[in-house]
Parts: sequence; structure tokens; C-alpha cells
Amino acid sequence: MSIKSNEQKSKLNGWKWAFLVLLSIVLGTLFWFFTQMTPVIIGEPNLETQTSRDEVTFQVSTKKDDINQLVASYLKDEKIVKGPVNYQFKLEDQAQLVGTFQLFGKDVQFQLSLEPFVMENGNLQFKTTGLSIGKLNLPISFALNQIESQLNIPDWVAIDSEQETLVFNLNEFTLDSGIHFSVDKIDLAENDIRINVYVPTN
Repeated sequence: MSIKSNEQKSKLNGWKWAFLVLLSIVLGTLFWFFTQMTPVIIGEPNLETQTSRDEVTFQVSTKKDDINQLVASYLKDEKIVKGPVNYQFKLEDQAQLVGTFQLFGKDVQFQLSLEPFVMENGNLQFKTTGLSIGKLNLPISFALNQIESQLNIPDWVAIDSEQETLVFNLNEFTLDSGIHFSVDKIDLAENDIRINVYVPTN
């Protein structure tokens, strides 16, 4: 009788531990998911106008394909991506951030669509307009959190997952040569992009 009783207690203890382990996994997953839903704000839009310097200014008219090649080269040279995940930023009918991010140790494909707007000071703001993540239906703020955690975001890029915007503060970005830029016009439908280039004279 005592042997059966001990066996029953042992089975009950086993089920209790299995239940507690399963419960902790579920609660841990839910906690992680909800922390990923909290807004992420990195930097802020820089509204300052370009200050006058000793420089020559000229305007370059370019196309989407040229910008895509420059951005791809920049992402590769600056090592923006952390680890094995893959990202690509390109201009088509809209701006698109496509690639993969790690979710529960697996690569998940995503495509984030953005509408570009030129700010008054020549900086570039992107408003997210759509998101595709494999077969999942997740909010844009979740994707922005994942992107932020798996990219080395440059100091001149601001992300606000609550407002679902990205801002390229071009007035904070300067090449080693002192050359800097602002955007005058971006019309993706007409493939018309005009960039102001500022070259120091001393």
C-alpha cells in the first residue's frame, strides 16, 4: 500500500513540475512579447536648419537605382547589421526595409514599407505604411523594436515606434571630408530625387 502511495505521489510531483515548467515558459514568453510591444524611441528629429559655412553648394539630380547602390555600399562598409541577420534598404514605389530578424532563434522574413517626406530643413522623414512578417500578423511597433535591437543604429537616425516613424537627420551626418547633404525633393513615382551637396572650401 505504501509503495503504491509513494508511486502516486511521485507521479503527482512529476506532473506538478512539468506544469510549473510549462507555465513559466508561457509566462516568460508573454512577458518577453509585451516588453517588445513597448514603444522604442531613439534620438529625435533634428529641426535645426543648415548653418552658413565656407562652402560651395550644388544640387545633384539622381534616380532610385543610384541611391539603392549607395545605401547598400554604406550598410556593408559601416557594419550596421549585428550578427547573421540580413537587412536591405531600397527605394521602389515606396521606401522599403526588407530582410530577416531573429525570432525565437529562427529567421523571420519581413518587409516594412515607408513613405518618405522631405522636412523643411532638408532632413528626411519616413512614415511606416505597411508591414509584412512571414505569415504573422504583428504590429509595426513590434517590428521596429526587433529592428532596433538587431541593428547598430547610426547616431543621425531617429526611430519612434509609437509614432511609427524614422527620421534621417542629414544635418547631423558629415563625411570625413566635411561634405554634407540635404534633400530638396524626393518623388519616387516620378523617379525624381534631388540632393543638395555642401562642399567645404577650406
